[in-house]
Order: sequence, then structure tokens, then C-alpha cells
Amino acid sequence: MKYQLKNEKYPVRETVSESTCEQPVDLDFTLPDYCPDIEKILKCRICPFVTSKSVSGDKLNVDGGAVIRLYYLDSKKQAIRICEHTSPFSCSFKLKDQCSEPTAKVKIRTEYINCRALSPRRLDIHGAFTVCVCVYDKTYAEYCTAAEGSDIQQLDRKENICTLCGISGQQFSLSEVLDIGKGKGSPESILRSELAVSTGGCRAVEDKLMLKGEAVLRILYVTDIETGAQDTMTFQIPLSQVIDVPGINETTQNEINVEVMNYDVSLKSEFDENSTLITLDAKLYAIVCAYENKEISVADDVYSTEYETEIIRKQTNFTRLVLISDERISLETEVNVSDKGITKIIDIWSDNISCVSVYENNTLTVRGKINCGIFGLDSDSVPFYAERAVEFTANPNVPANLREVSADITLLPELSFRITDNSNICIKSDIAMNITLFEKHSGKTVSEVSSDEDRPRKKDSDAALILYYPDENESLWSIAKKYCTDVSTLRSENNIDSNVAPSDHLNVKLLRIVS
Repeated sequence: MKYQLKNEKYPVRETVSESTCEQPVDLDFTLPDYCPDIEKILKCRICPFVTSKSVSGDKLNVDGGAVIRLYYLDSKKQAIRICEHTSPFSCSFKLKDQCSEPTAKVKIRTEYINCRALSPRRLDIHGAFTVCVCVYDKTYAEYCTAAEGSDIQQLDRKENICTLCGISGQQFSLSEVLDIGKGKGSPESILRSELAVSTGGCRAVEDKLMLKGEAVLRILYVTDIETGAQDTMTFQIPLSQVIDVPGINETTQNEINVEVMNYDVSLKSEFDENSTLITLDAKLYAIVCAYENKEISVADDVYSTEYETEIIRKQTNFTRLVLISDERISLETEVNVSDKGITKIIDIWSDNISCVSVYENNTLTVRGKINCGIFGLDSDSVPFYAERAVEFTANPNVPANLREVSADITLLPELSFRITDNSNICIKSDIAMNITLFEKHSGKTVSEVSSDEDRPRKKDSDAALILYYPDENESLWSIAKKYCTDVSTLRSENNIDSNVAPSDHLNVKLLRIVS
């Protein structure tokens, strides 16, 4: 005879796909007429961007483009020049099933790029970049809470779980007209830009998140086309947006990530050489997951007081949200950037940042590397480009005595520098670290219970009272199971409040008493 099981479900965030797709870059490129001839290639970069991402059926489609940016010295002015070429790309990723509420996180990393000048105006460029996607969906985990039957006794176990209250991915735009100001040179062209977004002060109400944050735009621009003179500027732009997240509320713990899909920075007026205005048009994508920890009771063990019982258990995974935190780390690293001396550092930026994390000995250790790009002038005032890696290790504050740990870490570096001697600089890295930490463990839970009615349990029907001498720390459950009774009867008959028998004799009163 099979017993009816009572199962319950709770919503969880499941990773339904983690995939990559490499995109080649092969370009035979000739400089436009308005670009001066190449004397020396300083740096060639692949700058991929995303224009759209959408789930259709069991596929995720990602469309975008890759801007090839060539930085070089011109043959006449010995100034940094830029030439750009944009190529579109499109890729699809197979999902294991059709998703109910899919949210896709897309990251693109450059694998390599090789650039060779065939002539002062012609280039041969080969490289590749990889589109990395992670698709989340709202699914449901199931567990057994009870086996139903008048002869059934059940032992419950408490588990702490993280429920997904809401998940949402929403695209929005950021458009600004920005003024460099009269104290700096007027921009005649933009050599380099980077846009980074951070969040802070967000507030949740019923089914909505009031997203607050800041967008930081840094630009390197040319103030004189003839001489190639440059300057830099940083803009801090307040960010405010309402994100629809069904299920979020004032009590949920919220994981918030904002991606920069693509953006464009251009001069406000290309015909006014005295204009200090630039325009920013950006597409951003916010991913919000709202969580709530709760305690549940699962069926840990079951038996029948009447018949021999067979139990089938399954391994069940449980996840608890430990923390969502923001931390900052700062470090200084001295590096050699030019054997020909330094007279000026024009610009420094983070070209790529990566990290891995491990939890050992009650400590979370994050190890990472920042690849820094550097433009400068050597001792002869000739521009140069250098790349240097800055490695770091951090130990964020996390609770001790955790079991298996899973960490989602987002890093946002801010770089500054000072020249220390003729060929070295000290790079200061201020890194904003956003951490979402989960604790995972697994345990067996009841999945099927049946009894054999042809095999009744043997009971001592000749005794109205049994004297039982328990072992030290023996559980009442094991005693009750052995003698076909229940824990509540043992407690009431022996005046015991705990689940463990005292270490003296214990009177076990059977449910069936012989008169």
C-alpha cells in the first residue's frame, strides 16, 4: 500500500543556460581619406556591444556589433589618432526548455586581436571575442511535508531556504547633454570613452524597485586636431529609474545589476569649434532578483505503527541567501611603463577585470586581475601605449561556519596614478565589490512511502508496560519507531520535554495495552 504524500513547492532562481559563442574578427581595412597616414600602431582594440537580447521559444537571440578602434601615431604630427570600423554580429543560444520568466545576463570578453599595417593606409586585422550568456528563470523546487495515513508517524526536519519572490530584466535609456566647461579645452574629437554604472540607495515598494545610482562617463578628447593635444574629463550622472518587479516588496533582499548594453558619445555641435557640449545616449539593462529566506519543515523519516514500511528517499538541494553587500578595496601597485622615460601620463583605464573566489577556513578570498591600458608621453614627448596587469586579493566580511558557498561578484574599478620616477608610475585601484553570497547544502528527504499489509509489525501484546534502558543521547524517535508507538506518548508517559531520552530507565507505554 502506497501512502499519499503531501508536497509543497517554492520558487527559486534556476540557471537554465550558461553558454558561450566565439565571434571572429577578420578585416582588411583601408583608412578613410580624412585620416592621416600611420607611422606606428599604438593599440588596436575590439569594443563589442549589445543592441538587443530576447528569448523566443527555447532560444536566446543576441544582436550587437563590434567596434574596431585603431590608435596610432600619424606620420607628420606625431600625435595620437583614432580610426574606427563597426561590424555587426548575431548569435543564438539554445535553452534546455521553454522558460516562463527568463532573464539573460550577457558579458563579452575579447580573446585576442592582431593588427598589422600593410602600408601607411592599409591594415590587416584578425581577432575574436566571446559572447558569454547566463539565463535565469523562475522555477519551483518541491519537497515532501507529510505522508498521510492514520497509522503513520513522521519525523520533521527544519531547513532554511531562499525563495525567489520576483525576477525582472528591464531595458531603459540614459540621454544627457554634458558640458565640459570653459576651464578646459573645447573638444574637437573624442579619442576614448568608458561608461560605468553603480547602484545605491535603491528602495523597493510593492511590485516595483526605485532604482537609484550613478553613471560615470570618462572621456579622452582632442582639443586641437592639428597638434593632437588632448585632455580628459569625468562626468558623474545621477541615475533614477522605476523597474517593474512583480513580487518585490519592502521586506525582500534584492540583488541588483545594471549592464551597459551600448552607448554613444558625440560632440553636440561639430560645426562650433568653441562648443564645450557633448551628448551621451546609452542603453542600460537592469536585472533585479528579490529574495526572502524562510524556514520550512520537510519529512525526514516516516514509519507505520501497523505494518513494515519501505521508504524511498531522494537527494534534495537547499540554498540559503547569506548576504548581499557592497564593499570597497583599495590597493597601490608600482609598475614600469616606459624604458624611454615619462614626461606625462595622458590617460589610464581598466581594459578588463576578472576574479575568482573561494571559501576556505571560514574566509572568503577573492583573487583578481585588472588589465590597465595607459597612454603617455615619453622623454621626447612622443606618445606611447602600455598595458600592465594589477593583481589583487581581498577578504570580504562574511559569516563563518558556512557549508558549500556560491558567490556572485561584480567588480567596478576606478583607477588613478602618480608618477614615481623617470619610468615608473604607481597605480591606485579603488574597486567597488558587490557580493551576493549563497550557502548550499543537500540532504535526503522522503519521496515515496509504502507498507506491506501482509507483513504486520510484531508487537509484544502480552505486556502492558515495558521497561527500556536507553543508550546515552538515544532519540525518542528511534525508541518509538522500534516499539511501534509515537514520540508524544513517550513524552507524556515519562514527563520528558526534549527529543532525547534521559540516561536512566525509560518507561515505554505501548499504544495497544493488554488488559
